[in-house]
Amino acid sequence: MTRDAASPPTANPDPTGGSRDGWRLSRRDLLRLGAMAAVAVGGVGAIEITDRLLDDRTGDSTPEATRIPSMCQMCTTACGIIGHVANGRLLKITGNPKDPNSQGAVCAKGVAGPSVLYDPFRMLYPLKRVGERGSGRWRRITWEEAYDEIATRLREIRDRGKPEEFAFQQGRNRSSDIVSRFLNAYGTPSHFNHRALCSANRRAAIATTIGESDWDLGDFENSRYVLNFGSNWAEAHQGHIPVAIRMMRAREKGARLVTFETRMSNTAALSDEWFCVKPGTDGLIALAMANVICREGLWDRTWLETWSNYPPDKILEHVAQYTPARAEQESGVPATTIERIAREFAAAAPECTTICNRGSQAHRNGYYNDRAITMLNALVGNMGKRGGWCWHPRSSWDKKAIPEPEPVPDKPTARSIIAEAKDWPLANAFAGKMKVAEIIYLWIREGRQKISALMTYNADTAWSWPEAQLVRGVLQDEKLIPFHVCIDVMYSETSHLADIILPWATYLERWDIDARPPQGLVDYVSLRQPVVPPRGESKDIREIFPELARRIGGGMEAYFPWATTEEYLEEYFRPVPGGFARMRADGVWMDPTKKPHYEPHTKPLTAAELDGAAEDAETGIIYKGADSKTGEPVAIGIRIGGVALRGFLTPSRKVEIYSDFVVEKGKAAGREVHPLPVYEPIPSHQREFPDDHLIMTSYKINVHNAHRTMQSKWLQEISHTNPALLNRATADKLGIGDGDWIEVTSFRPLDPAVPMGDGSELGTLRTRVRLTEGVHPLVIAIAHNAGRSVGGAYATNGKDDAAIPGYGEAADPDLDRLWWRGAISVPQNDILPIYPDPVAGGQAYHDTVVRIRKVG
Repeated sequence: MTRDAASPPTANPDPTGGSRDGWRLSRRDLLRLGAMAAVAVGGVGAIEITDRLLDDRTGDSTPEATRIPSMCQMCTTACGIIGHVANGRLLKITGNPKDPNSQGAVCAKGVAGPSVLYDPFRMLYPLKRVGERGSGRWRRITWEEAYDEIATRLREIRDRGKPEEFAFQQGRNRSSDIVSRFLNAYGTPSHFNHRALCSANRRAAIATTIGESDWDLGDFENSRYVLNFGSNWAEAHQGHIPVAIRMMRAREKGARLVTFETRMSNTAALSDEWFCVKPGTDGLIALAMANVICREGLWDRTWLETWSNYPPDKILEHVAQYTPARAEQESGVPATTIERIAREFAAAAPECTTICNRGSQAHRNGYYNDRAITMLNALVGNMGKRGGWCWHPRSSWDKKAIPEPEPVPDKPTARSIIAEAKDWPLANAFAGKMKVAEIIYLWIREGRQKISALMTYNADTAWSWPEAQLVRGVLQDEKLIPFHVCIDVMYSETSHLADIILPWATYLERWDIDARPPQGLVDYVSLRQPVVPPRGESKDIREIFPELARRIGGGMEAYFPWATTEEYLEEYFRPVPGGFARMRADGVWMDPTKKPHYEPHTKPLTAAELDGAAEDAETGIIYKGADSKTGEPVAIGIRIGGVALRGFLTPSRKVEIYSDFVVEKGKAAGREVHPLPVYEPIPSHQREFPDDHLIMTSYKINVHNAHRTMQSKWLQEISHTNPALLNRATADKLGIGDGDWIEVTSFRPLDPAVPMGDGSELGTLRTRVRLTEGVHPLVIAIAHNAGRSVGGAYATNGKDDAAIPGYGEAADPDLDRLWWRGAISVPQNDILPIYPDPVAGGQAYHDTVVRIRKVG
């Protein structure tokens, strides 16, 4: 691959901030840090060892540093951080103790931020393709040239009345306000996210059951018993560090942790008990526990009769079919063990909770799995209780108290077939739009929606999407996507297939208003601010989008009246005491008058709320006013025991064990959706496998996250390979030894309910085997945080040493220490089929049937 540079290479700044004699973590220090990050606390201890390495050195001459609070974005958790800066260079990152979620802790990924900021292969200038798309030939252009060409293209699409033909594909987006403002002002509904590849099934299950949130927040710190269904919170949970902190405190106080998982994860290793289960059977285990709890009267019958929309005796009748014996037969967990754990869980109520994530929901039956797990909490009456299964209505800050500055554009009136994803009943049924990311590029290839311009933003779809080779084929086809702009920090498989690359500022160089679901059950707001100026000519979208809006015109510019991002944030933070200045000083603010969000459904309605309201005599539901769009009456509460309470935000204002809502959504989509939590066996798994056929699962390495970390030389040195994990007994049957090379061939599901569900062969990769007792005998597990082909020498284990214009190998003195050059690293996503749950659309990462054979 060649990349044509318009100017000679520029010397790269040393990652330590200048001098080779300055501060630097040695390889030994990094490996010690990696070892700490890999322990059970999932990185909580990493900050302790880092502080020791940085602050207790002898003979070190680190200059006095300025401490600047900000927010991490090395993963989804967005912990509060402090950047330590001297002479204009970032020296190190520590945690911000004022952050109510992370409370001063930060993991190995967060500590490694400087290695991304100062990466020698980072893109720092706008680039334009000069060869065929995918040839890797570029020339450096000015921002003026980039703005003019992009604005001209987008204006033409808009002027001919087809705004939906401009599609915006985002990955992890922590600048949601400015993205929505730009797209809504333009008028395109073709805004694609990646939620189906993350947590769609789980979110849909929670929203179905309680209505007011799609994110559970177990009150882990105060819990006495935690049932973990496939959540690896010690390494890769959405609430990673905040959850780990609270979980470990609970463990110190004697809380019991039981884990069901197909692989011995760090979380499983931390648990009192770990059960190695067959993939996709989590829901059946939960239903069998429900069977025991109901049959033996261990439930909180009073709570259920008050707050469940389905009578306890009907629940008992429904779960009778899911016996512990049946669960043992399919999952492998002994029936007597299921009975014992169900009794222990109920006995700990209400100070007990469940936690689940990709291990339970990233399946073809993931929605129903998590419906069953959620119901367990209702049965024992722990919902909203201290130490129980809790939630918060806001997954970020309080947007009523801190609203987006006016003027705010209306939502688009144009339609997007791909974004609406109507084949999946619950994909967009709730307030938090799920969308179905897996099918975007397939549907573009099939011509279901014309795309005239695509903008990808922090979304390496050509590497990280299922059937990534299909994605690459679509991105390379100029008839399908005539114009592609990629906004990202690093060169990647996706930017490799762009027409224009815009160098994005890292999270350490830009602004955001941000917050995450509050693990302490009190919402807060945070500020991400630059700790150093942007390197080279990199810019943030908060600067890019206003300029594009002004050049596109047609009224778009009216929604960007602020001269600078600081001016915009000054207005945004006006409701916060002390305003923008306080946020810059502290990095975070939480209203001290707010209390933890326990049992919000029991809040009495006020006299003002009841004024003018009407009550349904049969259901007790209290209505006031009408919906502006549908004209339907709006429920504001329910009368319970003679008291008007807020209730849950479901149609019945109760916990919906039985949901008419999802049944109706299913009918509208032409699919049957069960109103109750059920177990649906995975079709491809319901047969006797030949010895060489296994179920392939994926998992995340604790020091990597999606596509954003493999370019970090610090993190790649810790983890840079992903051999296939195979059970020793399985390997013995096939004559495979530790370290042998194998060929893994995957098959699409044999399932008419999913796209291309014909059982056909999909793809093959070659990798090496690591034998272990810590994986199910029917499973082959491969981490998907590896397998890059472009992006620099560190990201690719030495495969790609080609220079980005202005930068290159010669500029980085560390390349001679790339001792892992050539280490095996395979792209699992190339052989993962597009496999959405038929109800909610979440990707089935853990259900792919593969054939393996020993080679060479």
